[in-house]
Amino acid sequence: MLNYSEINQIFNQDEDTSIHLDTLYNVAIDNYQGLSRLSVIMIKDNNASNYFVRDRLSTAHNDELFTKKVSKVGGIPMMIKSQSERIINDLSHLTPNPRTLFLLNCGHRSGFSYPLSFKGQVIAIVFFNASEVNFFAKRSIQKDMLFLATVIHSLMVRQFEKKQFIDISLAIALNMGHVKDPETQGHLNRMERYSSKLAYLLSEKKEIDHEFIRRIETFAAFHDIGKYKIPDEILFSCHIFTPEERKIMNQHCDHGVEIIDEVLSHFPVSMHYVEEYRFLKNIILHHHEHFDGNGYPMGLKAEAIPLEARIVMVSDVFDALLSKRLYKQAWSIDEVVTYMEAHSGTMFDPDCVDALVTHLADFIVIYETYADE
Repeated sequence: MLNYSEINQIFNQDEDTSIHLDTLYNVAIDNYQGLSRLSVIMIKDNNASNYFVRDRLSTAHNDELFTKKVSKVGGIPMMIKSQSERIINDLSHLTPNPRTLFLLNCGHRSGFSYPLSFKGQVIAIVFFNASEVNFFAKRSIQKDMLFLATVIHSLMVRQFEKKQFIDISLAIALNMGHVKDPETQGHLNRMERYSSKLAYLLSEKKEIDHEFIRRIETFAAFHDIGKYKIPDEILFSCHIFTPEERKIMNQHCDHGVEIIDEVLSHFPVSMHYVEEYRFLKNIILHHHEHFDGNGYPMGLKAEAIPLEARIVMVSDVFDALLSKRLYKQAWSIDEVVTYMEAHSGTMFDPDCVDALVTHLADFIVIYETYADE
């Protein structure tokens, strides 16, 4: 039986959500030796993706990343619709699918899951698994699992609400900047999806976790927000820039960081989430750095360029070449691929280019799905 009062005291402390989830997992398995896995799946745009995983029967999968479309049938859509818990006393009785077989092969035998809602929408689902059949059949254990799910719900909602005010202000700043930006809303939508897709593909090679993917999807569209401060005669020019005009245009990276700092200055320091907004500013400031060190504004080279900026640069150039602009016609996909490969290792991180070209069909689908009107 869990000590509800003690748990509530722990989670009244202002820590990062992932730290709280780690603590909660340890509290749960200390009290229930049969518990074997805790995971939180985020639900967004009809996609399900891992946010947090702790599996004591298969620790190698604690950092696993996966994302998939939510099907029309099965456990997840059923919970989203009913917004109530689901208890599976014996996983082996379920219709076999890759996920169930994975859990059974790891040694998990039963499951308890509960959807988490925010403003009437399911935003996540909590999954508990146990190494024993019928583990969750007892009403006392069900009660404790519901309590733990409620605590996780509170943590997730608190994270959403604390960031919501700053995020709304940043979104307003992005919309203001976009009014003046000659690039389309479609470009911003595609940037979010190209960047998160690239990050997911690179996760096998590089240190990319669930938070990294969430952040790059959230912030990729902000990369050119600094163009708001560029004079119209330069921003909307159809001609090749003079050296002086190019110098002014290149300042949009610094201007973008200034805009973000101005937004953050209106909020208490405790709400600045240092790592969160450092990530955002890395994208804005460094998405024109070249892998060989010949980019701007700082001439960073290779791994010295933040990974999030390297990903966004590849996404940005890929989309810009495919799209019609004031100064150019749209290129064919073959021309774009040839250009990206020719500049791999000079302009672009080779790993990013390899991931894009290897999975080119996925990026073409994104381009076509979110095409400009």
